[in-house]
Amino acid sequence: MHSCAIWGLGLALGWIAILAWHGQGGEPDLLVNGITYGVVGIFALGLVGRCAKEWHPAFKRISALLACVVLSGVDVGLSGYRGEAGQKLFFASLLGIALVVLVARHSPAGLRRCWLGEG
Repeated sequence: MHSCAIWGLGLALGWIAILAWHGQGGEPDLLVNGITYGVVGIFALGLVGRCAKEWHPAFKRISALLACVVLSGVDVGLSGYRGEAGQKLFFASLLGIALVVLVARHSPAGLRRCWLGEG
């Protein structure tokens, strides 16, 4: 349970940092946004992997993906980006999250067991 809390704290701090960054306004950097949401996705996968050990690995990946997509949508709504800027921001974050989930799917078994807490 201790490990679950650490991964949850990392996820929360990462998302709060993104919210603070977007709260400053201006045109967002889409590459940085995709990378930062990829990092949030790493923590989300670690959190789901450790807190739901009995779940199937595919369900863990899709749960982390959906949770991060919801966080990204809330982020776009709270940050005030509208129209094309909001869409670009959302899809850049979606791409970063999806790439992390794909890496989790196709990573070596040892890394996957360590990352998703299956070892």
